[in-house]
Amino acid sequence: MLSFLACRRIAFARIAIAGILALGVVAALTPQVQAADPLPQARIAFIDVQGVLRASEAARTVRDQIEAQRARYQEEISKQERELRTLEQELVQQRSVLAPDAFQQRRQQFEQRVAEIQRAVQARKRQLDEGYAQAMEQVRVALVEIVADIAKERQATAVLSKSAIVLAEKSIDISEDALNRLNQRLTSVTVKLPPIQQQ
Repeated sequence: MLSFLACRRIAFARIAIAGILALGVVAALTPQVQAADPLPQARIAFIDVQGVLRASEAARTVRDQIEAQRARYQEEISKQERELRTLEQELVQQRSVLAPDAFQQRRQQFEQRVAEIQRAVQARKRQLDEGYAQAMEQVRVALVEIVADIAKERQATAVLSKSAIVLAEKSIDISEDALNRLNQRLTSVTVKLPPIQQQ
């Protein structure tokens, strides 16, 4: 059997070995931590994206084209609605003179015509929405490129949306600069309406 003194020496040796191993692990990790590049100093800018898009000349031309097309569609729809009202009045007057089967058939035809017009209205609305979205995407792409240029010039490490800002100095707001450059680069966008797809 080992003496009490021998047991203590073995225990001390185990602790010393564990300590040396722990120091070795720390030493092995330390150079990697020190070798990592420090984070750059943050330089923040912010922009009111929606405000710039709304105020831009290109976006205004898109809205004008969409509104003009919507007015044309509304004119057609109003004409069709007047026709439907006339058909409905005729149907009401014919109710007393037509046989029930004939009246039912006429009523079904009228309801089909109403449904067709409703589908056409929805298809045109989708067409306008898609045309608007595609045209505005061109404006957004141009704005992103401009923001990247401004960020590079100002050596900004991040550009945030104004909606994410609670409090900031006016000097880091690049909205006006971005709007001016956008108006110079992109004065108008032609809206191309996709084909109408009935559903």
